[in-house]
Amino acid sequence: MAAMRRLLLIGSTVLLWSAINANIGGAEEPASCASPIAPCTACHSPELARELARCIAEPWPMPASAKEMKSPFSSSDKALKFGKATYDIFCEGCHGNTGDGRGSIALKRSLPSLDISSPVVQAQTDGELFWKISNGKGAMPNWGSLLPEEDRWRLVIFVRTLRRAPAQ
Repeated sequence: MAAMRRLLLIGSTVLLWSAINANIGGAEEPASCASPIAPCTACHSPELARELARCIAEPWPMPASAKEMKSPFSSSDKALKFGKATYDIFCEGCHGNTGDGRGSIALKRSLPSLDISSPVVQAQTDGELFWKISNGKGAMPNWGSLLPEEDRWRLVIFVRTLRRAPAQ
């Protein structure tokens, strides 16, 4: 009986592993900047993530209403602490500790990653940043499918602390 359960477990594991590898490695359709990468794919499919990193150079269209969105949270110690914790888990691997785009995953996998501390990114409204975090594009995952709205707004509050001083 124990041998049968072990065989069944091994068989199930092999089937699951095969399904995961088929979905991660061999995408039959070409990668599109219009469809964001799935969360954690950069770790498991760096080739796909590198291909989608080219999307950084393309314009990122969004609805006009995104610019006008306002955070329901003010910048407080609690919101910043929560936003940093969320950033550390979901963003730091690609964007880096300071937001410079040199996170451990980006460096290890040779993935170009956006410098979110740059004046160009920081000049965007909170609503624009929230919309981009929520919807993703190319190698940027759609975090709206994983993170609650409150977490994404607190993340925007933390991202503002990464503002880099303009070069003199």
